[in-house]
Amino acid sequence: MAAAADEALFELLRIPSISALPEHADDVERARQLVVDRLRRLGFEIELAPGVISAEWMGRPGKPVLGIYGHYDVQPPDPLDLWETPPFEPTVRDGYVYARGAVDNKGQLVANLMAVEGAFAEGGPPVNVRFLIEGEEEIGGRSLPDFVRANAERLPTDYMSLIDGYFVAPGIPSLITALRGLLYVEIEVTGPAVDLHSGMFGGVAPNPFNSLVWMLAGLKDRGGRVLIPGFYDSWRAPTKEEIESWSKLPYGEEARLLATMGARALEGESDFTPIERIWARPTLDVHGIRGGFIGEGQKTVIPSQALAKVSMRLVPDQDPEEILASLRSHLSTLATPGVSFEVRVMSMTRPVLCGVDHPGVAAARRAYAAAFGSEPVLAREGGSVPVSLELQEALGAKMIVSGFGLPDDGMHSPNERFSLDQFHRGIEFTERLMHELAAD
Repeated sequence: MAAAADEALFELLRIPSISALPEHADDVERARQLVVDRLRRLGFEIELAPGVISAEWMGRPGKPVLGIYGHYDVQPPDPLDLWETPPFEPTVRDGYVYARGAVDNKGQLVANLMAVEGAFAEGGPPVNVRFLIEGEEEIGGRSLPDFVRANAERLPTDYMSLIDGYFVAPGIPSLITALRGLLYVEIEVTGPAVDLHSGMFGGVAPNPFNSLVWMLAGLKDRGGRVLIPGFYDSWRAPTKEEIESWSKLPYGEEARLLATMGARALEGESDFTPIERIWARPTLDVHGIRGGFIGEGQKTVIPSQALAKVSMRLVPDQDPEEILASLRSHLSTLATPGVSFEVRVMSMTRPVLCGVDHPGVAAARRAYAAAFGSEPVLAREGGSVPVSLELQEALGAKMIVSGFGLPDDGMHSPNERFSLDQFHRGIEFTERLMHELAAD
């Protein structure tokens, strides 16, 4: 079965299902159809909506319903020149498959699919199974969250397995107690009506890039503290027990983080440990700046527009709507004379607290011990899964949030990879999880 599972993964990895780029819309749809065809062959009842696959098999009356989440869209592979092999030609080296989407999230999605497929080969899963899969996760799309809220009454789900993360270190799986939220915006600054010659107008023309730089610099100090008024007012500190347990983990060690990132120093709030900064503190980062002349050589032009992409990772109990209003107000105090600006929301997701005191988590602990030879630790997730709030609130499902990736797998980076051993053990984990839930 291992060879068949590998080929199923490689087939999906070959599709450049980049949801952020309109020119890849057909590829995103092609990836969806590949997943749909596999589920349909197993006998799942399937409902499709834009960007959504809803599939269910209810062949075990009286047994729990296990929901399984995943996504088939991926991040753009740029910069391409840093890839050792083409990003959509899966290549195996030293036990890892290298490709965009290998770990985030195609590898983890296919692990779940193959576990269920294996269960059908043995007479059918021991529990009822519901897949909720999307093609907009990487762009914070609302299709699946809206679908879940609109159809919650006919999507009864006891447990939701959300496998979209990683081990805290090799050999140390994790169960997630909280997921950070996300507020991603574009800040566009407009100055003169047209680009202007800097020799003729420099010194008097409002320069949107100059203003944008002032605005970005005013969002965060050199120590890593975000300067938006009220940004930390609703921050919920981790418990003393959480901090004590994190101090025993190797994930937050400075040397390990530096080696994983290939960086020379850590930045951020020195009053907090590295692991607290990653898991429990909100952040603000600039992801890109666009506008003006960026070609080879020189062009002495004052551009008419400048744009920056900025995200904030939010933690319980921060409200992204409140943060957005405060951001807009703060930027108005930072903009220089003669420019206007617009803040456009690209995606917005509230942070989530996941309960860990229910039978699903106990079952996951046993499944991890059997499949990986190690019980998981309780951790937080620095990233966001936009639909997680709807899965928890609208469906009322008890959450099992985890992942089979490793910290140095390069999610969203060139040479993204996924350990085939982790992939195969992940299949076994889901097989055992189903049996553990059926026995409870």
